[in-house]
Amino acid sequence: MEQLQKLELLDENGRPIDRRIIATLRKLLSRFRRQFPTIRDEVELIEVFEQAGQGMARHERESGILEKPFGYAWTALQTIAISKLRGRSIEFHRSRAEARSSSEMVAHLRASDGTPEQIERQVLLQELRAQLTPDEEFVYANKLAGYSSEEIGRLRGSSAAAVDVLLSRLRKKLRAFVNNNGKTG
Repeated sequence: MEQLQKLELLDENGRPIDRRIIATLRKLLSRFRRQFPTIRDEVELIEVFEQAGQGMARHERESGILEKPFGYAWTALQTIAISKLRGRSIEFHRSRAEARSSSEMVAHLRASDGTPEQIERQVLLQELRAQLTPDEEFVYANKLAGYSSEEIGRLRGSSAAAVDVLLSRLRKKLRAFVNNNGKTG
């Protein structure tokens, strides 16, 4: 920690950060240590404080002097520290996951999409849609999208009753198609 008291924090361009910002960060050092005891490495600690200082300096360049520098500095320190800690966790889990072979990992996964039944259903629907007229396809697609008969009627320039008649014919066509394909497949 003494190293942080002596070390000059640098901005993105390698220039020393304003002494006022460094003094603010130094006053938060003991609080930071209590809040984040797992960040023990001096180099990592200096990186956190330097990133916070750089953020403060950037903010002051863009928006003027901070009204509440301690609040801004503390929020910056917390955000950076939490990101570092999460990064460690992610790296730890990644190293554990990469230890297994990829084929072993895939073997344990359960398929939620692309089951044989779903694939067959999709093929059947594609075959059915290929037999629809453009008007039937339009009504079918809009009904599938959740539109009411009235809304579909307005879109195609007809009455809701005409849409309902077409839907009734479509249902019959669908039943006949499924019955015929069920017998041959």
